[in-house]
Amino acid sequence: MMNIEINLDALIRYRITPSQYVFLFLTHTRQYAALYKYGQEGNGFTAEEIQDLIDRDFIIDLNKDGYYYVDFFVVTDEIGKDLFETDREKAALEFWNAYPVQLRDPDTGQIYSLVKTNKPRFLADYYLRIGHSDEKHRQVMEALHYAIDKGMIDMTIRQWFDSEQWTLILEIKGLQQAA
Repeated sequence: MMNIEINLDALIRYRITPSQYVFLFLTHTRQYAALYKYGQEGNGFTAEEIQDLIDRDFIIDLNKDGYYYVDFFVVTDEIGKDLFETDREKAALEFWNAYPVQLRDPDTGQIYSLVKTNKPRFLADYYLRIGHSDEKHRQVMEALHYAIDKGMIDMTIRQWFDSEQWTLILEIKGLQQAA
């Protein structure tokens, strides 16, 4: 399941529809499969809504005449900077730098690296799933710090991220605080 947080202030300030916001967000984050899925299985984007974004210089149309592919649009820098986090790596780097580098097996004493992954790919993936949302990133960092403090980190950064361990950690934290 994919969730998108909509900036209501942006809807009002720019006089755009929720559908236009979704289009801008998915275009900005280059989530082309989601653009096509929403267009084919969901309500989609009307030609009028997209043309309105072009007319107001919110997006640039890179399609050749006679063609219409949603992945051939680009959010203009001005709108992208105002609506979305411009430093796409900021949140991901905060997470990357906070994650433990090594883990020592208490039984064998052997040391394992916990950050062996393709860093540029990880940073991009983090932005797409987490980094575009300040609230979601805050929750992930809260869970990570709690897990580190309680000695609950026992997998690589990629495994922790892909399995969405923060959801489990926040649940455990909530249960322990309630007790």
